[in-house]
Amino acid sequence: MSVPGWVFRTSILTSLSIAAPWLAAVVVTGFRRQVRVFGCIAALLSIIASTALVWRAPHGESLYETLMLLFSSLTLGAILLLPRRDSEAGTIAGILVLLGSTLLAYSTGNLLALLGAWILSIVPFLWAGWFRSRAWRPAVAVLTSTLALALAIGFIAANTKIFSIGNLKGQSPGGIAAFTLLIVAAICRKGIIPAQAWVADAAESGPLVPSALLLNGHFGALLVVKLIVPLFPETDHLFPILSYLAIATAVFVAIRALAENSPRRLLAFLALSQSACILSGLESRTAEGITGALVHWVVVTVSTVGLFAILRLLEVRFGENLSASKHLGLAQHAPRLAVSFAILGLALVGLPGTLGFCSQDLLIQGTLTTHPLTGLLLPIATAMNAVSFFRLFSRLFLGTHRTGFTVMADALPRERWILAGIVLFVVLGGLFPNATVIEHSSEVDVVDEAIPTFDNLNRSTGYSYKNSSGQNPSKPTIK
Repeated sequence: MSVPGWVFRTSILTSLSIAAPWLAAVVVTGFRRQVRVFGCIAALLSIIASTALVWRAPHGESLYETLMLLFSSLTLGAILLLPRRDSEAGTIAGILVLLGSTLLAYSTGNLLALLGAWILSIVPFLWAGWFRSRAWRPAVAVLTSTLALALAIGFIAANTKIFSIGNLKGQSPGGIAAFTLLIVAAICRKGIIPAQAWVADAAESGPLVPSALLLNGHFGALLVVKLIVPLFPETDHLFPILSYLAIATAVFVAIRALAENSPRRLLAFLALSQSACILSGLESRTAEGITGALVHWVVVTVSTVGLFAILRLLEVRFGENLSASKHLGLAQHAPRLAVSFAILGLALVGLPGTLGFCSQDLLIQGTLTTHPLTGLLLPIATAMNAVSFFRLFSRLFLGTHRTGFTVMADALPRERWILAGIVLFVVLGGLFPNATVIEHSSEVDVVDEAIPTFDNLNRSTGYSYKNSSGQNPSKPTIK
């Protein structure tokens, strides 16, 4: 018997992917039993619905559906990787609320719905019963970004009386005031200078895995893709400001990480430095830069969620006073966690043979074309991040064998499967990059419909551009 066509309607699939986590959060809060099972079922339903959305989306127009599938999959992995002591009803419910709000932000084309998703995504991190940080800066940063977005939408609505994002493209609604407020919202939510300090505070004083999911929603980059670039083309002469702030953040945070001994803060600095490069690529207005930014979005999201989860597992099994000031020698107790940590960290900093190398290559090509200074500083920031990561890895996992730990120190079976899947993703993506690069290059128009012609760009780094239709921008492939 065939499945009715209405089951695969986009609106129903989108509603299912968003509503399932929220409904499960209500059930978990009230029932408070088998919370991990309910969380996994809800995330799995979102994955199934998002997969159907990607399958139904026209070629080259599946950016947001792909992001929905990515975040749903990572949320499922994060729930399975949570240590038993963290798998409480409040933690699972908060993660599910964050999942539903993030999927709503990715899928919506309405300004009010986007604002609602933005607000809902920070609610778990403001409520003391869920993920509220002991530090004050995370709350101030996310509230400031929310206020700036609300004011920007207010200016847009007051000037146009339109809330559909598609109907506002190219109109510069709200003028320079709305544009400035959107930039402020992106800076505060993304952790760009001068608002970079809250990211490390959130990682250090809040729950580690939920904080990683909050950071890897990349709402600041989403704001650039969904509103700033398509709605304000006449202010493109101001876009380099955001790019320069992003690369300044990447370099400053990379330098700061060189002297950091707290593993939580050091990982947060690495994640922030690498994710700041996404904004530079999105603003480059080149096919290479935008494609590199989209691929790097995936790399940073997958790698940092895995790294934060592994660090939390180490804290639970070896004590929460871990430090990068001395060698702990944990590799002999947890070899699987050590190998996974090494591969994900090296992928984050662009090791050849991983997907991170492809994204870094495209980012440098694209930014060098339009902003040579940014293109020169990107590899410098990445190199410093690589040094910091190697120092963190060597201090955590290398050194003299330590005694006094329990036997069950390495990854559990459910943790091994999730970590193996994440590692395979970044490695196979680097060994066979054309599929990922071509898929994201076809979505360049989603980011910037006014992108120029690229026939004069340098193709000498190993990526070639093939125009399949003779009209659309070229698609990167590997020679």
